[in-house]
Amino acid sequence: MNQSAMAMFRELERNYEQAAAPRPEPGEQVMLWVGTHLGIAGVSLLIGAGELDEIIETPPVTPIPGTKPWVLGLAAHKGGLLPIFSGDVLFRRAPYSGRVREYCMVVRRQGLHFGMTLSGVHRDMKFPIAERDMSHPVDADFADFCLGGFHYEGRFLAVLDIDKLVADGELSSASASEGDFNEDKSS
Repeated sequence: MNQSAMAMFRELERNYEQAAAPRPEPGEQVMLWVGTHLGIAGVSLLIGAGELDEIIETPPVTPIPGTKPWVLGLAAHKGGLLPIFSGDVLFRRAPYSGRVREYCMVVRRQGLHFGMTLSGVHRDMKFPIAERDMSHPVDADFADFCLGGFHYEGRFLAVLDIDKLVADGELSSASASEGDFNEDKSS
């Protein structure tokens, strides 16, 4: 009986060997850039994976007097307070009029945690790193904060570098300077 079991095992092994798909040949390894396609102030941008904490519905905010115009206020978020910034005012220096900015991205960096309103949320994307174009012109309001980008469906999507944005002196100080304030002017 033991030899019969071994014979059956050998037969099963031959059947698997004949029916098995050939082992795939190792192909060329392509390094991919992975991130999210979104819009800030009407400009389509890419944000690298891990650069933003999450995308949330823009929460109700409580205005903070004495801050820069791009500071919309504070919002309750996950048991704490989250400053919410207007992407339109920060980059374009003008408030957006029209449909409410429904979403914002949450960024968490050492010493700086904030939400920034988005004009669009599209999808996650992947591009071969070798295709990154570092010389293509970028929207002037975003150029100081971008590191190249990728061509996609006939347009250029710049990569917003969150570390460059966070390091900017304008963003690090939300206190209003003389003549530049975010207070209710009706009083």
